[in-house]
Amino acid sequence: MYFDSRDMFSGLPDPLISHILSFLPTKEAASTSVLSKRWRFLFASVTNLDFKSNDNSPSFMEFVDMLLALQGNAPLNRLSLYLTDYPDPVHVTVWILHVLGRGVLDLDLRLSEYPLPPEIFVSKTLVRLKLGEGHDVTFSADVESVFLPKLKTLDIDSVVFEEEGVGFAKLLSGCPVLEELVLMSMGWENWEFCSVSATSLKKLKIFLDDFDENPESVSFDTPNLEYLEYSDNIARKYPKVNLSSLVEAHLGLQLSEDQSADANFSEEDGYFSEGYYDEGKEMVGNATNFLLGLCNVQILYLSAKTLEVLTFCCEATPVFNNLIQLTIESNYENGWDSLPDLLQNCPNLETLIFKGLVHKSTDGCGNLCDCKPLKNPACLSSSVVKVLKIVLSVDVDDDGIEIEQIKHFVEKMPRLEQLVVYFNISYDPSVFDLSKKLQSIPRIASPKCNIQVISPNLSLSSTLPSTLSKKWSAPNEEYSWFLKALI
Repeated sequence: MYFDSRDMFSGLPDPLISHILSFLPTKEAASTSVLSKRWRFLFASVTNLDFKSNDNSPSFMEFVDMLLALQGNAPLNRLSLYLTDYPDPVHVTVWILHVLGRGVLDLDLRLSEYPLPPEIFVSKTLVRLKLGEGHDVTFSADVESVFLPKLKTLDIDSVVFEEEGVGFAKLLSGCPVLEELVLMSMGWENWEFCSVSATSLKKLKIFLDDFDENPESVSFDTPNLEYLEYSDNIARKYPKVNLSSLVEAHLGLQLSEDQSADANFSEEDGYFSEGYYDEGKEMVGNATNFLLGLCNVQILYLSAKTLEVLTFCCEATPVFNNLIQLTIESNYENGWDSLPDLLQNCPNLETLIFKGLVHKSTDGCGNLCDCKPLKNPACLSSSVVKVLKIVLSVDVDDDGIEIEQIKHFVEKMPRLEQLVVYFNISYDPSVFDLSKKLQSIPRIASPKCNIQVISPNLSLSSTLPSTLSKKWSAPNEEYSWFLKALI
């Protein structure tokens, strides 16, 4: 059946057309005004305003002024203001106060050299607030009070807090129903303290990237937090860590450059010598209190550098009684020294996931791998893991280290029921070759371990020591998981 698109649009009511235009950048929505007399002012009724400018030219400023005047005091859902140049702060503040007066729900400000007006922080209607991504966007000491009674999502990127930790605490204390908080490039490594305190918070993401300094003091008082992403240098101290409801955590913690140098010196100086486990280890930092605060987590992701934090900055490995899924990122630069104790302290772990298997060879791996003679008690032979998932790189290493490591797992893990290897290569003979190598393992710890090798268009499955079955398919649910794991 043939439809005339012009007739379809002409039959729509004006409010519906304006609603559709609200999903376009405002400049594109305004371009529809030349279509006909009816369309001339339809764009002025949009409820989402999305302005972006690279030069803040007079024509752009006049366009924003004109559109806001046309809209009058009509209710507004969203304002996004992305100005890459340095705007006139007085002019921008007039726009912001105008939309606040109209009860805007979602405010996204990406500006540079701009002192945020105090009126933003006493809005009774804001549900979502995003601040930053520019230079010198400031939460000034002039903000005397904060009360955002409906704010549920707060996203802060590169905002300068003139009162540092005091100002940040003031901001959070005025958000009684805040559920999601994103912090990026906060610069709190120069603060005396930082406290993330919000009893209503459920989701927290922290991404900081200063490699030279350790924050002085970081606290978490978030008793209802369920999801955490935390990437930063470890703090010098964690006075308070209340994460009692945490379900899932992704950690990208790392040592500062000075701490890494001290850790490398310790290794070169016999850090993992024969008497290491009896004499105790020399720590280069202390994240023990924070790591202990994670003990209730059920799903845990650890970057390769976080394994280094566990090795050099934790007095004792925490016990994770609730942990059922653990993901480990691995690379050439970091060892697995902390993994033996970690796996032994996860008594209910069901699924273990490795993103890569190649790691720095040290004496501390125990029987987790066979790169060095056994130096500490076995951990794989007592493993309770049932599902092992391994994400291999496109090119399996030429020395066969990854294949040998997989064999080692299968030979040592007594309760393993399923091994899934995700291989991101479309060349089918390579996938067959990998599967055959895994089938040829002479000794297996678990009598009925199902092995799957999954690539973009091929899935091979076998139950040792039975025969191989194959299935040609388009990318399926399992491979979709693999693609997500690469992110």
